[in-house]
Amino acid sequence: MAETKTLQTLDLYLASFLAFHGIEPLLETTNGRVVFTFPVSDELYKLLARFNSNENIPVTSFVTIVKMLRGRMLSMRGQG
Repeated sequence: MAETKTLQTLDLYLASFLAFHGIEPLLETTNGRVVFTFPVSDELYKLLARFNSNENIPVTSFVTIVKMLRGRMLSMRGQG
């Protein structure tokens, strides 16, 4: 059985950008920190390039996702 490759990041803004584009992160706690984990795919690599090129996205929608992910992150920290 092949192991699925993943990308892990602590970057809330990158995670929010990817979530905005439909790739939802799995949140995991590692050494007291919440890590955003995404399955690796061609689409993920394309979105990483778009993020790094400073693509414009609707700010209100992006901020909403940032707040939602931050809330999930903070509630996970409180559980551990």
